[in-house]
Amino acid sequence: MIHEPVYRRLVPWLVAPLGERLGHPLWTTARRLAERQWDTPETLQMRAVSRLQPLLEHASRHVPHYRDVFARAKLNARDIKSVADLAKVPITTKVELRAGFPTLTTADNIPASRRQRMMTSGSTGLPLECYWDRSTLPLLAATELLWLEWARTAIWHTRIVIASPSHFYNSIAPARPVRRLVSSIVLGKRSESLPADQLTTARFRSLVERVTRRGPYFLRGYPRAIAGLAAALSEEDAALASDPRVVVTLAETATPANVETMQRVFRCRVVSWYSAWELPQIAHSCPDNPELLHINAERLIVRVVRPDGSDAAPGETGRVVATDLANYVMPFINYFAGDRAVAGAPCPCGRGLPTLARLEGRDSEVIRTPRGREVSAGALGQLLTFVIGIIPYVWEYQAIQTAPDAVTLRIVPTRRFTSEFGARIRHELESFLGVGVTVEPVDRIPLEPSGKRLIIKSSDPLT
Repeated sequence: MIHEPVYRRLVPWLVAPLGERLGHPLWTTARRLAERQWDTPETLQMRAVSRLQPLLEHASRHVPHYRDVFARAKLNARDIKSVADLAKVPITTKVELRAGFPTLTTADNIPASRRQRMMTSGSTGLPLECYWDRSTLPLLAATELLWLEWARTAIWHTRIVIASPSHFYNSIAPARPVRRLVSSIVLGKRSESLPADQLTTARFRSLVERVTRRGPYFLRGYPRAIAGLAAALSEEDAALASDPRVVVTLAETATPANVETMQRVFRCRVVSWYSAWELPQIAHSCPDNPELLHINAERLIVRVVRPDGSDAAPGETGRVVATDLANYVMPFINYFAGDRAVAGAPCPCGRGLPTLARLEGRDSEVIRTPRGREVSAGALGQLLTFVIGIIPYVWEYQAIQTAPDAVTLRIVPTRRFTSEFGARIRHELESFLGVGVTVEPVDRIPLEPSGKRLIIKSSDPLT
């Protein structure tokens, strides 16, 4: 078995130059992305617009869904001359693309050999079949290299994936066995998978002991599953064979309580990789200011919008609407996948990449009160963590809206939890939400069929 120090020298000095000669400019592309992150916002936006216009022309001519969208809006692709002009284009939803796939959503002028069939996890209750454009795979791989560098780890470090293995394997595409073997031998890329619903501290400790012999490793997966593992490890009070380089979270909203637990137990940074199966690699935590996420502006235009479709101001919460500038096989233009976020201001790190201040979770993760308020998973987490101070007393939680005027907060308590603290949670939540609240201690919070765990659920059909 080749160990990490060998790959640390071998890959940059031998594999990368050889790949360039063979027509696989992975490192050149990654270096270009690394250089362009420092471009000014104006330069990045001009480059995005130069790629947006041909995409719109293509979609309006060759994709029936968008031909109809432009016709109904009485728009011509040439009318969209800036990112702001995208507000004129009607928003496309998952429901529409699901109903039209593949006939109405797939370009009629691109060969089938460029289609990479994918399916979303269905965590919103609405799975979507879609196509990636195979021509974008090198760009996705190069972005992964850059983002691993941001996270202060490397492709030859073993990744331990804690997620539902049927829905998540790696960031590029489900690799064929031969491709996976080549990546392992040539790049040193190795993944170990631990299903979130079968995770135990014993299995994890054994795996860490084994991979540590090879070199550094990092964790990647659902934040509540990893935080739950961290909580269980802290109860055992025994050190791991080695600590991970970083914890990379994805697919769910990472609450402040989750992040605190992971940082304390694993003694490393926690970063967020914001991605969707249909729109991979949307944004990633800034390496210098982890509370902000930088949008992948080389491939996507991402807007946070108000209910009327206008752009939200920095600090304002809205729906995430994205346009994939690279997927010509099945374009996603002004597409709303169901996520909510807080619009960000320019990052003081100096990168020109646009930002998201915070991910707020899925659009369905909202408590709706009789007075018309909408409380997102992010807002609930801020209250529980920073106002009520649940971190020493609660491992994890889930709010279930059981009626328009009633919410049950399930909690997995720590040893420090008391009935008095439970009463305080109930009182503070009732004051904040304006509805009746029940605090329900439980041994565990079950996963969804997707392997994820929602922060907010509704069992009331009227909410």
